[in-house]
Amino acid sequence: MRLPKTSVTYPSEIEELWIGKGDYVVGGARSPPFLDLDNARRRRPVIFGEVFDTLEGYPDSAASMFSGRQTDPEEWAVMWKELGADGICLRLTDESTVELVRNVTSRTRLPVMVSGDSQLLREAATEIKDSILIIGCADRDQSLELSNCSGEHIIVAKCDGTSPQELCKEMSARGAKKIIVDLGKGLMSPVLRDLKSRIESYRLDGLNGVADSNHIIICDVTPSWDAHGDDVTARRASMHEATVALAVMLSGADIIVMKGPGAADMARVFGEELADL
Repeated sequence: MRLPKTSVTYPSEIEELWIGKGDYVVGGARSPPFLDLDNARRRRPVIFGEVFDTLEGYPDSAASMFSGRQTDPEEWAVMWKELGADGICLRLTDESTVELVRNVTSRTRLPVMVSGDSQLLREAATEIKDSILIIGCADRDQSLELSNCSGEHIIVAKCDGTSPQELCKEMSARGAKKIIVDLGKGLMSPVLRDLKSRIESYRLDGLNGVADSNHIIICDVTPSWDAHGDDVTARRASMHEATVALAVMLSGADIIVMKGPGAADMARVFGEELADL
């Protein structure tokens, strides 16, 4: 069953970006998500699986889902590929090196978002040339700090509740060529309603041609696990994470960062089914 086609055309469209080895494309929306309007794209959001270089502080309930491969970041990333993830979110500590980033991109051949110390991110952006990275920033200050080093890589505008249009404009002025926006953390709580509203508003502004509103939206829903505390079961956290992922998908997020493989699979299947309506 398909949704009935409606004759609605927006004056603008969302930016389209190639990521990874240049064989993945994200963005390009010409309508609100999953609606069968004039010129609408049937393209689901992409799912990035989260990988850490250390398990210190990582939930045991989530770690148990990766069959022991979570002890090796490269193997962990490869497992995410085997599970059907579209990309890897690689979270690094000060002790990590660019070589780990290079190995993950080489072994998985998936798009990689990397976050960590500013110096490490700067080195990765400079040294890695054969893959387009997403430079994940921890806060607004880091987004501005790294704007002039991204080159052909893509940098995250971490909005921290501030105007995404103003931040993107300032980042571009500092040298950022390719930007995606992060409008807030995704978790099952009263703040989810506000996050959905911000995503929907930004996406509609972009479709209506408002300046600096046509960038791709990324949403990290892994805080869904943190909200439950240390004793959370994998099943409960996964169900909440999948629910939040679906909510932000329906609001207009293009890239979803996820922790649990079960939740990621549910989100991917939901996205595929919705895109085919």
